[in-house]
Amino acid sequence: MSPYPDDLSTLTGSGLVHAYLDAVETPRSRPCEWADFYAFKARVFDALADLGTPDASEVADRARLMRSRVLHQNENRGGGVL
Repeated sequence: MSPYPDDLSTLTGSGLVHAYLDAVETPRSRPCEWADFYAFKARVFDALADLGTPDASEVADRARLMRSRVLHQNENRGGGVL
């Protein structure tokens, strides 16, 4: 189960930033934890982009790319499904 909130629809810009900063402080070491973090980061920055924040969609795209890389590396190391 992910430690990150599922519903971001009620958060304003500053609330989204605070949620992201809380997530940054969450310790993680396993690939599944990193994948969850990058998925959350993408959702936060997609929401910020919807609010009109410049370049937020690019950050969301990079977070999705990082999530894909983590999952791919895990599969290549024999980690199987997360």
